[in-house]
Order: sequence, then structure tokens, then C-alpha cells
Amino acid sequence: MRSILQFFACLLLFPSSKGQTDLRGYSVINYNSDNALPQNSINDMAFDSNGFLWLATEMGMVRFDGKNFREYNMANSPALYTNRCFLVNEVKGKIVLGPGFSGHRMLTVTDDYRLQEDSLLSANPYQCNRWSNCLFYYDHIFKKWGHDSTAFKGLLQSLDFNGDLVTVNERQAYVRKDSSCYYLNDHIAGVDLLTEVEGHALKILFMVGDIFFYVDRQNRIYAYKEGRWQKKIGCSDRLREIFGQAESGAYPSQYTVNAIRDSSHTFLIYKGNILLLNVRNGVLDFEVLASNTSIRNINCLIYDEVYRTLYIGTATSGLYILKKHQFRRLFFTSDHYAVNSLYAQVEVSDGSILTSSGVLNRNSEINVATPGLYDRPALLRSSDGYIWYSNYDSFKRIDTSLHNPVTIQYLGGWLMAIIEASNKDILYCTLHKLFRRRGKEVITLLDTPALMQGADIQVIREMHPNELWIGTSSGLFSYDLVKGTLRRLALQDASVRAIYKAKDGSVWIGTYGQGFYKYNRGRYLKMPIDPRNNLATIHCFMEDRQGNFWLPTNKGLYRVAKKELDSYAAGNNENVFYYYFDKSSGYTTNEFNGGCTPCGIVMRNGHFSLPSLDGLIQFNPDSISIEPPDHPIFIDRVITDDRKVSSGDHFEQQQDSGPLVFAIASPYFGNPVNLHLEYSIPQLDNKWRPVNDDGKLVLTGLGKGNYTLIIRKQEYYGRYSYKTTGWTILPYWYETIWFRLLVALAATGILSFIFWLRYARQVKRAELLEYKVAERTQALSATNQVKEKMIAVILHDLRSPLRFLNMLAVHIYDNNQKASRPELADMLLKFRNATNDLNEFTQDFMTWANAQKEGFVINQETIVLREIAGGIVSLYEPGADMRNNTILNLVPPAITLVSDPNILKLIIRNLTDNANKYTLNGEIRIEAMQDASAVHIIITDTGKSMEKELIAGLLNNTYQPDNNDHGFGYKIILELLAKIQGKLAIDARETGNRITLTFRTA
Repeated sequence: MRSILQFFACLLLFPSSKGQTDLRGYSVINYNSDNALPQNSINDMAFDSNGFLWLATEMGMVRFDGKNFREYNMANSPALYTNRCFLVNEVKGKIVLGPGFSGHRMLTVTDDYRLQEDSLLSANPYQCNRWSNCLFYYDHIFKKWGHDSTAFKGLLQSLDFNGDLVTVNERQAYVRKDSSCYYLNDHIAGVDLLTEVEGHALKILFMVGDIFFYVDRQNRIYAYKEGRWQKKIGCSDRLREIFGQAESGAYPSQYTVNAIRDSSHTFLIYKGNILLLNVRNGVLDFEVLASNTSIRNINCLIYDEVYRTLYIGTATSGLYILKKHQFRRLFFTSDHYAVNSLYAQVEVSDGSILTSSGVLNRNSEINVATPGLYDRPALLRSSDGYIWYSNYDSFKRIDTSLHNPVTIQYLGGWLMAIIEASNKDILYCTLHKLFRRRGKEVITLLDTPALMQGADIQVIREMHPNELWIGTSSGLFSYDLVKGTLRRLALQDASVRAIYKAKDGSVWIGTYGQGFYKYNRGRYLKMPIDPRNNLATIHCFMEDRQGNFWLPTNKGLYRVAKKELDSYAAGNNENVFYYYFDKSSGYTTNEFNGGCTPCGIVMRNGHFSLPSLDGLIQFNPDSISIEPPDHPIFIDRVITDDRKVSSGDHFEQQQDSGPLVFAIASPYFGNPVNLHLEYSIPQLDNKWRPVNDDGKLVLTGLGKGNYTLIIRKQEYYGRYSYKTTGWTILPYWYETIWFRLLVALAATGILSFIFWLRYARQVKRAELLEYKVAERTQALSATNQVKEKMIAVILHDLRSPLRFLNMLAVHIYDNNQKASRPELADMLLKFRNATNDLNEFTQDFMTWANAQKEGFVINQETIVLREIAGGIVSLYEPGADMRNNTILNLVPPAITLVSDPNILKLIIRNLTDNANKYTLNGEIRIEAMQDASAVHIIITDTGKSMEKELIAGLLNNTYQPDNNDHGFGYKIILELLAKIQGKLAIDARETGNRITLTFRTA
């Protein structure tokens, strides 16, 4: 009956794993040929002394640093004579590789991580490199017994092919041959038959520590130490039942139970369960590491006891890394997300936590929610044992048995925060009101105060007796409980969600989105945050007994030594080391909840309990293992053309050899967020930049010179490890010293020749300069003559209006007393028009002068030509009267032109003035006509006809005016007409002239 009960107990312990994976309590990562590995078969693996994990695969060796894989194959490692690798062991701090199956050519890894053949190891033919925890050497045994090929049933003739050899160390082993089992001790060249198991058909054999176990098919278990049977060592009933259920065969692939070793552990693989074997108090037993998994075809295992991590190499599905969860999630059985989105909590009894969704029990597998009874933001268990909460806008109290609720008062909203003061007063608040309960008396301390207008209360904390700090959505306030006064403290732009008074009395402020602060003597010192900016939002400060703060955020949980923050606040600028935990540590979301009272609790068993978006996260802060990134840094140079990898020693490279690629690695198997690799190249700048996640650093565009690459990582607070490598970028041929010397010599000769040549040229130029000076002097003289002529013309043109103006002024003076009022008005009108004529003349001259300057701008606008002509007729009528001339405006009202009005007026005025000057007792007509492509303005007079030579010279711009000629006026007209895209035509008649201005419109 006892055996039957034990059998069923084992069945319950290890239910069928078919078609499912049950790795509750572990985070699981699988690397295979789909995401990282060159091939899925991992035959063996081992860690080296620097922390790299080496994997022997069917496609070469692989070095793994916890994040990136580096492949060694026949293409990039000449020492590998085959890509099928079967053995990798760490021997005396050095990695030994065994390519091929049962070959004797052994490879080792150099300090700069290249593969090379080890001539000493390869020279020894008497070694076994089968799957075991070390190599086994039997040269002394072979020397003594090897001459007899029949000795021990021919055991020594093919020992390196024997799959049933189990090593104790390099010189001691156990081995089965047919139905016999032997103990080999090469120290004394001994081969001893284990007579107790002679003739027993084998089921399984294995080592646990230094004890060898032989299990036969009748499930009898024999233990040996140094070849001697240990009768007193027994086996636990539950393990014996497993052996009883196990099937075996001639080959390991037929076994349903399999024993695998790493350097210090022995594992039993049974129906997807991974068991750790141990011998305690003379009994062989096991500890369950992982149960009911779907991981099959396991070839090798490594167990890290410190960090509780399993590394599993399989024959068909690559590498698995199983890391034991350090955190526990406590949750309700419900499909509705809001049920497990928890905030305030109190422990009502050992392991039982009251939340807004009901009670969670640590000792219960299933917790049923009872939502709706307690509001989320605030719960309090007071010193008198009562629990205070809000429900449906009412403030309530209940006993710890959660019976007999009592309504205290109507709040009109949720209870946002509640604390018990040092004098046992209950202080509590809604979004905008603050209350105090003393005994049975309730008074309102604050009711939407003006100073807190628009600010929502989020947290309250008693900082000193009778002083209450209030954290709001718009900063921090202080309330004097005796005086009843409220004052603003600081952080008015911050949403304050957490206020914590540490064990040493220091005060810490957490905000939502603005980081966190230490309060020190009236100053709020902002603390540094992590590179990912996750610490911008701090929900809570939980202080453990080792002096660490645990900081929950919206994106994971951080642990930091409080003394590091104190040091930073004191002015030490060393980077603070924040250790990060995410949901791979045992919870389902990285988003913790905050803005509640309490924001987290310390349970009676010392565990912390924090609310999250998916349940409560609970852990023992004293037992959480921290995996520091303290392994060395390695820098390798990748030669991209043939995929070779070289050491990081100093090297030279041509400028046109393509990009420089460095592979940077530092073994780390913890959370990759905690490994901060940075690089700097001092020759470029002094900045530190993060290394890419793939460890590759690609540098391009480097000029000639010497460079140094510095890699660093932070291991602890104020402690960095560094690694450097240097290289030289060679100059182009034209940048070398010899080329520059050659250029200098050539330049000296060329300069000498150029000096002589320039001297000869200067002599010639001096002669030419004398000639040009004479020529320029002559031209300057001609220019001065032109200027003198222009001045003469201007003075000549001014005399006529000035003389008329003088005559008119005398006439007005002499006749102002005698003349009638209409006559006097007519004389004043003529005087006004004459002065206006003079002003228009000077304006015309200024317009022409400005048109000679650079940057002169033509102002285009629509012009009604009749209005322009009317103004000109009005201007020149007094002058025309003096010469008995008539000026007629015959321009049709409908004709318009897009041009510069000032320049157009100047041109028409000049032409009208010229016509008036050379006409006496005649008529001057201003006309216009328009066709489909142009507008024509015609000015005709009946005065003196212009000479044909003058007309030709004006139109082809070859005429040079004399001192008293009117050619200067036409010169001005032609220059300005060109600026507004007009054409001039002159038609001299027998009597008078016809001047036509043409402007294209299409």
C-alpha cells in the first residue's frame, strides 16, 4: 500500500507534459536558428572564466555574451577543421574545444578570443572527450594494460568511443563495458571491477558530486566512492519510484530518464521535468527545478545557483534560458482588467491583503474578487485595529474581520488620502477638502482654499507634529494643524504623488512625469534619472533594511542605494547606479500603480507589496539577488570583406578601406537594461555615447591620424571598468611627408621662375600703365567735358522757366492793386503753375539721376494715359501761352498702360517741353492709340523740324551733343525709356515733328 501511495504521489508531482509547457515561476527565453543561432543542435556548453557562454553546435562554435552571439566556423576560424563541434569544457580557466566526434585534435581559446590548436592536448592519444564534465586521461593505464587487447573485455582499445564513461575528474572515471562496470584510476594505473553490479543489466549511471551511482533494470541502486561500494547510501522513495517508471534501452535515445552534469551539479531529466540530484544525510534525493516542461531532447545543462538560472542546450530547438522569478504576483481570478488594477492596500491578517477588489490571500491559489465595496485611492488600518475607507461618496470604518461597516460622514467624492497622525488623529481628504477626526469629532480643515485653486489633493503626510504636507497636481503645500494656515512650499509645476520621510529623517518627493527630489534645508534637489527616463514618474519610496530605495514606475521597478542619492545631493556628480527589474522577474506588467495611500506596504513577514496594473507584486527585498555587470569588456575588430574577426590590438588602415566595425562585448546574463556600455573617441570629442544593442560600432569618414576607442561600463556606484584600443588611419600618398618635401622643392623652383617672369611682366606693365594713365587722363578730361555740358544744358533749361517766373512775379507785383480779382487769381494760378513746372523739372532730373544707380526698382502699375496727359497739359499751358502755342490732350479715356508712372510722366513732359521750346504760334498735340499688341503715345508739334542726321544719331545712340544742343534731353529720354521697355520713333515733317512712344502689351 505504501508503494502504491508513493507511486501516485509521483504521478501527481509530475503530470503529463504532452503538448504543453508549465514553467510557472520561470522566465523563459529560447534562442534558435530562427532568431540567433546558426543551427539548432547544441551538443555541449560551458562558461569561460570571463563569463562568456560557449556553445558547441553542428555549425561551429558560438560565443554568447547574454545578448549577442559570435560565431566561429571554418570560414572565419582556420583552426576549426570541421563545423561539427561536440565538446566544450572549461579546464583550469581555459576553454577546451573538441571539434569532430571523438577526435584528439583539441582547440583552445586565446586571450583575445581566437581559436587555435593546442599542440600539447592534441598530442595525447589517451584521452576521452565524450559528453562529461571534463576530459579524462588514461595514458598511465594504457601504458600498463594496453599491450593486452583482450584485457577487461577489450575496454581500453576503444575507450574514447565508449558512451558509458562517467568522469570523476581528469584521472578518475567509471565506465561500463558490456555487463561489467569498472573504476579507472589513472593516478595508480588501476582498473577495478565493480563486482556488486557484475552481470546487472544497466538502466542508468551517473555521478552526484564524487559519488557514482549505478541503477540496474531491477531498480537496484548502488553507490560508489573511489571505487568502493557505499552500502549506507540509500535512495528516497519518490526518486526510486521515478526509476521504477523509467524505461531504458541500449542507446541513450531510448531512455525515458536521463542524467546530465555540469561542472558541479547532476540533473535528472524525466518527462519534461528537470530535477537536481543531491545526497543529503546518506540519501539520494532531488529538488525540482522545473516541472512539466515541453523542452525535449536536452543534451546539456548548466545551473547557476546564485541567480537561480538554468541554461539548457537541446538537440533540436537550440538554447533555453530559464530564470527563476524573484517576485510573486498576487491576483484575483477574473477576466476584467479593472479587477486586478489595484491601488491602496492593507494587510488584515497574515498574508491577507485588503484591496479595492476584495481580499487577496497569499496562501490561496484562487482568489475571488468582490469589487465595489471599497474605493481605490485610500485605505488605512489605524492603531486601534479599525480599517478606514470610502464607499459611494461616504467615509466608513470597519473591523479587521470586515464585518459591521459604519458610515462616518458623507464626503461627496472618493477618499483620496488618509493617515493616522502621531497623536492618533485621523487626517483624510477628498480632491479639494481636508478633514480631521479626533475621537468622534470631525472638522473640516480646508474646503477648496483659494491658494490651492485648480489643484487636486493627491497625497498627505505628517512631516512634524502639527505640520502636514499636502501633495497636489500643482505642487507641494504645508498646513499648520494648530494655526490652521496653508502655505505653498515648492514644485508648483509638478504633480506630487509621493511624499516619504526616510528612516534617517530625510524627505523625498516623487512626481508624475517630473522626476523625484530630495528635500534638504529648504531646497528641493532634483535627483538624476535613468537613461530611459522611466524614473520621471515615481509612485512610491520603499526603504529596505540594507538602505536601498525601491522605486516603482510606469515602466518597471528600480532599486538604488540611498547613500548614492545622498552623495549626489551633497554635490558628488558620480552617476547613480539604478538596478532595474522588469516583468521577466515574475510579474505580468511593467506598469505599477500610484497616487494612492498607502502607495506600498511592508507586510508582517517583511515582504514588500506594491500595486500594479495587474495584481499586487510582492517580494522579500532582503533575498532579491542583484546580478552586477562586473565582467570584463572586450573589443574585437570585424573585417567585413571576409567576415574575419581580429583582436582589438593596435592596427593600421587605409582611408579608403571602408568602414571600421568593432564588436563590443561584456558578458552579462542579467536584465540587459542594467548593462550600460558607452564609447568615446577623444580625438573626435569628449562625449560618451551608448553602444548599440547589437554591440556593433561602425565608424566611417575618419581622416588620417591616430585614434583611440574607449569603452566603459558602470559596475557599481562610482565604479567603472574601461577597455581601450587604438589604430592609425594612414594618410593618402599626397598627404605623406616625402610628397610634401617634393612639393616644397618643386614649389621653390616654380616660385623662382614665377618671380622672374612676374618681374619681366611688371616692367612691361609699368610701360603699359604709363600709356593707360595717359589714356585715362584723356578720357577723364572728356568725361569732365560731358559733365560741364550737362550742367550748361541744365542751367540753360532752367533759365526759361526762371525768367518766366521772374516776369510773372514783377507783373503780379505791379498790377496786384489795379487788377481785378479774376485777373489776380489768373496771375497767381500762372505763378503756381510756373513754380510747379520748375519743381517737376527738378524731379525729372532726380528721377534720371536715380535711374543711373544700381538697384533702381521699376514700380509697375496701371496708368490711365488721359490723366497723365491732362496733368502735363495743365503744367505747360503757362509756358505755351508765352510762346502763343496751344497744347491739346487728345488721348481717349479708355486707354491704359501698365508701367512706372513717374518715369512715363518724365518722358512725356520732356517731349512736350521740347516741342514747346521749338514751336512758336503753333500747336502741340498729345494723342494715344491702342491695338492688339501695343499702346502708342504720339506727340506732334508744328514747330521747327529736326535734322535727319540728328534723328539718326539719337535713335542709334551715336549722337554726341554739343554745349548748346538739346541732345542731352533725348539722352535722358532714351535711357529711361529703355528701363520701362519702350521704343522711340521720330518722324520729322516739313513743318513740325511727330514723336511716337511704343509699349508692347502682348
